[in-house]
Amino acid sequence: MGLRRIGKDTVIYALGNVGMRATAFLLIPLYTHGLSINEYGMLATLQLTMQAMIGFMNCGMPSCLLRFTKECKGNNSYGNLLGASSFINLLAGVMVTGISFVFLTNFFRKVLHLDSVFLYIYLACGAALAQSLAIHLMTYYRAENKALKFMLTGVLSSLLLIVVNGIFLYWFNLGVKGALWAAIAAYSTTLVFLAFDIFLQTGIGISWSLIPRLLHFGFPLIFSDFALFIIGGASIYFLSYYSGLESVAIFSLGSKLASVLSIAILLPFQLAFQPFVFNHLAPTEVKEVISKAMSYLFFAITLMFFIILFGARVFLPLIAPPEYSSAFSIILFLLPGISFIGLYFIGETLLGAVKKTYLIGFIMSVYALFAVGLNCLLIPPLKSYGAVIATNIFYIFAGVTLLMLGKKYFSFCIEWRKITVFGMIYIFFFCVFLILTKVKLATFVVASLVAASVSIVILIKMRFFSIKELNAFKDFF
Repeated sequence: MGLRRIGKDTVIYALGNVGMRATAFLLIPLYTHGLSINEYGMLATLQLTMQAMIGFMNCGMPSCLLRFTKECKGNNSYGNLLGASSFINLLAGVMVTGISFVFLTNFFRKVLHLDSVFLYIYLACGAALAQSLAIHLMTYYRAENKALKFMLTGVLSSLLLIVVNGIFLYWFNLGVKGALWAAIAAYSTTLVFLAFDIFLQTGIGISWSLIPRLLHFGFPLIFSDFALFIIGGASIYFLSYYSGLESVAIFSLGSKLASVLSIAILLPFQLAFQPFVFNHLAPTEVKEVISKAMSYLFFAITLMFFIILFGARVFLPLIAPPEYSSAFSIILFLLPGISFIGLYFIGETLLGAVKKTYLIGFIMSVYALFAVGLNCLLIPPLKSYGAVIATNIFYIFAGVTLLMLGKKYFSFCIEWRKITVFGMIYIFFFCVFLILTKVKLATFVVASLVAASVSIVILIKMRFFSIKELNAFKDFF
């Protein structure tokens, strides 16, 4: 039943994430056609910076809300948990805004290639804080296993973001500033709705004695979140500095399309897997579920790897103008590294279950320092491909290290046979798409579908899935 619950919630979260991001991906043609390539590069840099701000602003509070929900509901202090964690989130947002204005103005001038940056800093901080608080309150639906409500809220907020962007970009012609104002308006509206819906049910208060416990658990996660941002995002800043905003625009488009793997598979899996483990903390209850969940995660990653690359080659000319065509190679070479984020999420969850978040923060901080050095070394000579190499190396290291530590403290078995087979198919798909990169579209489509058919035939001939598993799939769907 545990595996079925994870699977069901993962599908719902995937539909929600795909819906949210599908609507959000409609922003890409809005941006690429409504902004110049330099303006889109500037917006991509600001959006990346906002993601870093969100990591500092939330202080690990969404994970705290998941981890302590069961305990606080047991002693009737749920409202205090929501209030204290929201207060920490808000206070951190004010602090990040102050630090940005006092210490980071020169940094913004260099990466944005502008002299006057104060309004951009203000708008970026406001948008990041509104999104951070909205993300935190939406975590309540995850903690309560209300996956459908989480999905609907996310999709509606994304639709609102598209509408407001269209108005600000094409009606008022506000450019990059309009995109930032649109984010503030959309996420603030979502935040007001969430506050009314949640606090009317739970009440709200602040327990000052609870704040140190939340910070002890959540504060180390700032460093792990920031490290993931550095590993995935430092390349944007180095590309901007060494190669210009056009390289940033192409790399950013490629990385966004490659992130469909996270959107459709990895993040939904984490959204379902994390609350399940936190509500079943005895390893004997869930170790078999974790083992099978990891195997099916590899299967889903392999399948989505094929779908993303097939779709990217077919639809990239419709998404962006011809000068973005080299983004396909970025997608192909980024996906292997992004796949290892799934291992990171498993390890992070298991270490969180045993309250060893300090290990996550320390290890990821060390990796982040190496990521900065490697980006600095590789990007000047190799440009975008240097960024791809650095990003992949540290996603792989982070995923493997966190999984090994999680397995050490929260033991479970790994189904090596299944994972090895999925890995071989994954490599086969990678080689096929690498060979087909420059061929005509018709040849690409036919050869890709033949490769997929061969893989399916091999799995059938191997009788890879047992009768029990096939029946379980049938019952599930």
